[in-house]
Amino acid sequence: MDQILISKSDQAGNQMKVTSSILFDFIADFKIELADVGMCFDAIVNFNLAMQNFNLQSEVYMESVISKSIDSIYLLNPVIAKYMMPTFFNDVNHQFIYLQHKTLIIHGNMPLFGDYSISVFPKSRKATPFTLAELRAKKYN
Repeated sequence: MDQILISKSDQAGNQMKVTSSILFDFIADFKIELADVGMCFDAIVNFNLAMQNFNLQSEVYMESVISKSIDSIYLLNPVIAKYMMPTFFNDVNHQFIYLQHKTLIIHGNMPLFGDYSISVFPKSRKATPFTLAELRAKKYN
């Protein structure tokens, strides 16, 4: 895993430090916009398991915990939990792979299903105003 500390700023001066060059390349190539709470965008998420493959639309939230050099990704669609699939991923417990200008792939393992991969296909560059308001409320309250 690349552990290069890279910084990304937006026009308003918000800054997110990304410890993985894989995520930095993904963010830069898809021009994902940075807000004061991190990065959030709409995506089609493809879930691949040994016996099942399905797609869901979800907003994807990315943040970095610089003090621990951990990059985290959250899938915000509550329906995902009904499928007993994970909604939180980090570069410590999961493998991130970026196929340039195509998708971000997350590999992991669950006791119930075994190995799985999730492919994230961005459909927007930023979060909806409603989602940003919710993320700000959670972060600042």
